[in-house]
Amino acid sequence: MKLKLKLCFVFILLHTLVSSQENVIINDLKFYNYSGNPKKVTEIITFSNHDIDKSISYFDKEGFLVKVEYYNLTKSEAPNKRFLNKVINYNSKNKEKRYFTSVLTDKNKIEGEGYFEKITDSLYKRVSKFNVYNISLSKLIYFDKSNKIIKTEETGNFREAKINTTITYSYNNSEKEGMVVEDFINNTKTILFYDNIKLDHNFNAVYEELFDNGGVLQQKIEREFEYY
Repeated sequence: MKLKLKLCFVFILLHTLVSSQENVIINDLKFYNYSGNPKKVTEIITFSNHDIDKSISYFDKEGFLVKVEYYNLTKSEAPNKRFLNKVINYNSKNKEKRYFTSVLTDKNKIEGEGYFEKITDSLYKRVSKFNVYNISLSKLIYFDKSNKIIKTEETGNFREAKINTTITYSYNNSEKEGMVVEDFINNTKTILFYDNIKLDHNFNAVYEELFDNGGVLQQKIEREFEYY
């Protein structure tokens, strides 16, 4: 009888462990490959053609996105300054399927919506639809055992263009090393790598440069982190 009780206890314990592992949800910090516990991340990307994108991401204490502000609108009286033109708001009450809406701030109008959905412990899906620009995209996101993104597969329509792209990521320990972008519509393959990376005390990149395989600078990325 005692042996039977012990076996039942072991079975319950194993079942609890397996169930808890199956319910593990990868938070949004892992999607960005951020460590520590950031509350707010300001990112400025300068492209090779000198265009600039600015965004501010806000995370809750569990590491899930609350909202992302995009400051990519310029005005003629201030051509060198970026103004808020879009906010994406996230609803993470259901961690396995997190919804978001994209709002144009100057028109106070919802331009699109979508969701992140857990498929398996190592596979997530992002679906988005933007009626304003005729954009409909579906992205599969693959993670390794350390919860780092190793590959994405994206298909759909971006305005008038068809999209069918795969991106494979490589790492040097926990740091991003490079990526390979394969465009199956245009039959192109682009190799990119990171260099001149500067890290903060939580080993997050506050500065990095992205080069193509010919050594030409494609992007300069600057970040400022505010932690809980």
